[in-house]
Amino acid sequence: MHTEKSFEKNTVVTSLTTNGGYLEGNPSDYDKSLALFPTDVIAFIKATQPELYDRIERGQKANTESYILKFLTNALASSGSLNVLRHGFNCYGKTIKMAYFAPNTSLNSSSKEHYDGNILKVTQQVHTEFNEIPDLILSVNGIPVVTIELKNQLSATRWNVEDAIIQYKQDRNPNGRLFAFKTRTLVHFAVDTDLVYMTTRLNGQDTYFLPFNRGHKGGAGNPPVEGNVRTHYLWEQVLAKDSLMDIIGRFIHLEVIEKKIKTETGYRHQQSETMIFPRYHQLDCVRKLTHHSREHGAGRNYLIQHSAGSGKSNSIAWLAHHLSSMHNEHDDKVFDATIVITDRVVLDRQLQDTITQFEHKAGVVQKIDEDSHQLAKAIASDTQIIITTIQKFPFVMDAVKKLRDEGSHLDLDTKGKKFAIIVDEAHNSQSGETATELRKVLNQDGIESAIAQEFLFDGSDDDDGLDAQAKVQLYRETHKRQRQPNLSFFAFTATPKWKTLALFDEPGDNGQSPFHTYTMRQAIEEGFIFDVLSNYTNYKQYFKLLKIAQDDKEVVKNQTKKQLLRFVSLHPSVI
Repeated sequence: MHTEKSFEKNTVVTSLTTNGGYLEGNPSDYDKSLALFPTDVIAFIKATQPELYDRIERGQKANTESYILKFLTNALASSGSLNVLRHGFNCYGKTIKMAYFAPNTSLNSSSKEHYDGNILKVTQQVHTEFNEIPDLILSVNGIPVVTIELKNQLSATRWNVEDAIIQYKQDRNPNGRLFAFKTRTLVHFAVDTDLVYMTTRLNGQDTYFLPFNRGHKGGAGNPPVEGNVRTHYLWEQVLAKDSLMDIIGRFIHLEVIEKKIKTETGYRHQQSETMIFPRYHQLDCVRKLTHHSREHGAGRNYLIQHSAGSGKSNSIAWLAHHLSSMHNEHDDKVFDATIVITDRVVLDRQLQDTITQFEHKAGVVQKIDEDSHQLAKAIASDTQIIITTIQKFPFVMDAVKKLRDEGSHLDLDTKGKKFAIIVDEAHNSQSGETATELRKVLNQDGIESAIAQEFLFDGSDDDDGLDAQAKVQLYRETHKRQRQPNLSFFAFTATPKWKTLALFDEPGDNGQSPFHTYTMRQAIEEGFIFDVLSNYTNYKQYFKLLKIAQDDKEVVKNQTKKQLLRFVSLHPSVI
């Protein structure tokens, strides 16, 4: 552990090859002109798609391998490695798969066999065409997907994660075949024994790295681990085979943003692309929620207290996708539909774009942007993910009645159906009347027998004389009888009220609500939001400063704010 080589080989590589599902690669197998491991590419296709390979071989004879590699490199250049890994590439009039992902159920044994056929390798000290030598490359079926630069503070050099970041910025060619954006590697990790940072796009000195740390005592960083380094979770958990394949298949997505740029002759459209890789708290949150829901089923209330700057829109999109396709140990769907309640237009668009990349199927996501008839039909259909506002629910019952009066065969009987309801900003968009209607529509006994009942929030935060703990307990007991065992709520908010904490009471790792937390302190320390209190001045102090400035002969009347601040800096004794 006292040299970088031992850290690299004896800790990271050994962990991945012993318990992580990887094979150790040979750096000489890397083809720098293709930025691929051709041997693994061909071995994977032969093993998992032998009939297709034989068909190509009958036509191409000795040129089969070079023929396949040519079509693969063209596909990587045009559509990117993420798309090729998920959907394959066209060759010889057929689609060649380049990865198989874990099936949602165990009903199809061949799906499990195909998944087990994936070849994941960790390779040390590969030489690129520019003679760059990244510490580690992780590849999936011959396609490089991850690079890692490791630093060990215990070594003689005492280099740390900042040196790894500098190395990526200064010594890695962002236009090289291995490091080019989206066409080969998808993410780059700068790692030492204490901290992890990541980026999905190298851009020289302008490369922007994000922290990928677990958090420690409510702040940034990682907690100490007895007998191990603080960053062990990266190779022992996150980059292990099952985890990495899940991230590639169901988390990473390409965000495309189009902007209208004004020019002298009018407007032109500018398109920018960003590869989104989940931050640690996002990955941890979605996985813990889905694991708990799979194990316990519907009827739970989860509170996710994530600060501003947490990337909540992506977290909601990933959670909705996972919940909509989740099956339990008996291969039964845990939820028949996932309903996302939000008032944010950006989330509507982002959710649809993100899910479409995963599914590539029509009808998986439906945005309710017309009327309550549309919402009623979506609930009655097999739509997996429904995006709507809670304001539409009070009119669903009337819409159903009207559709039936008009002779529609719409069946909106929700009896026996289970729903996952994701609420964006739980305490802001809820009110007693509208939320009551939501539960009436989705009632476990069916819409015909639904009765009016008070819902989770009444929109107030009255002080009834009880202390906070007593209020929480009383409110919790009062509303237990009103919970529906067919409904699970996943409420996201940065600033929960005491009623929110009382009602969304599924305990997290610490045995209390919230179920998952990303604190404001961690967001501030990681640089995602500003600490507004660092420059805070209360009214009393501000008035005092103004009064002193007014009475001081050195300060001219009608001071501007800028001049006042300058005065304070020159007279620190007034603070």
